[in-house]
Amino acid sequence: MAATYSAFMTTRFYSPVFNTALFDGPFRIYFSQSYESSALKIYHILQTQHEDLWAQLKRWSSATKEHVFLLMYPEIKDVQMIFDNQASNSDLVQLESWDEGVAIGLTQPHNEVDVQSQIQQIEKLLQGWVHEQNAVQVSL
Repeated sequence: MAATYSAFMTTRFYSPVFNTALFDGPFRIYFSQSYESSALKIYHILQTQHEDLWAQLKRWSSATKEHVFLLMYPEIKDVQMIFDNQASNSDLVQLESWDEGVAIGLTQPHNEVDVQSQIQQIEKLLQGWVHEQNAVQVSL
């Protein structure tokens, strides 16, 4: 199913703080304009330093018409609320599948260490998720 903005707005993942978005290939990145530099940095690192993962997600998105929704919330409490309190204060990133793809919730990084930690968590979560998707495809 092709992800649409109107479908996204009706989910629990949507937040009114999302006043800016970046759509590229498999990714739909939503964030507050005040977090633009952090969102663009994360996007750039994923695209340039994790090319294998990017290529896998691109193939998956082309085949399924689904997307990775990367959602940058203001605070960890927002991520905890949206992702059913799964996030602890040490979990900077949360992932959950939904009918239009996969939603990844993270907070505005406060420094370079946060950015690198979030990138590592995003990569690990997405690699595990892609592996699960591939296993489901094989079993069908």
